[in-house]
Amino acid sequence: MKIDKNLVVDFKDILADENPDAPTYNNMDFYLSNEKRLRFKINELDNEYYKNNKFYKCFDYKTLEILKPTEWEELSKMSLNDMDKIIDENDWDWLGEDFIDMQGYLGFVETHDPNIFFTTNIAKDDEYMDIFLHDISMYDDKEKEIYKKGLIEGSARV
Repeated sequence: MKIDKNLVVDFKDILADENPDAPTYNNMDFYLSNEKRLRFKINELDNEYYKNNKFYKCFDYKTLEILKPTEWEELSKMSLNDMDKIIDENDWDWLGEDFIDMQGYLGFVETHDPNIFFTTNIAKDDEYMDIFLHDISMYDDKEKEIYKKGLIEGSARV
């Protein structure tokens, strides 16, 4: 059985064109400001560093297959406040490079919707990552690759 990707995909509030105050300063704000992104992130927090994370790998990123049905059921019904409480109780903090972490989420979204593509620009004295959405649904697969290559060359995307 697969998850409903709509429970972990939400990017409208992080687009620079639509929200000049988008929460893209650091990866903590990026995830903690949105229920669906936070649900995705909790699934990603390994239980070696993030003790007590029974939700680690509830679903597979590539296939969206549910790997832990009971835990996924619980996580999928949690509100932003419920998840925030778990993070606070366990004193979890994200490790790693902020922008690379955020781009990982964007890559996940692109994997599961091949008709969209994101580019990024590190802005405001290297403090924020502006995110731009590109609809590429009108192109065939070869044209999509050519278009994406051109976009990548002109962005901060890694």
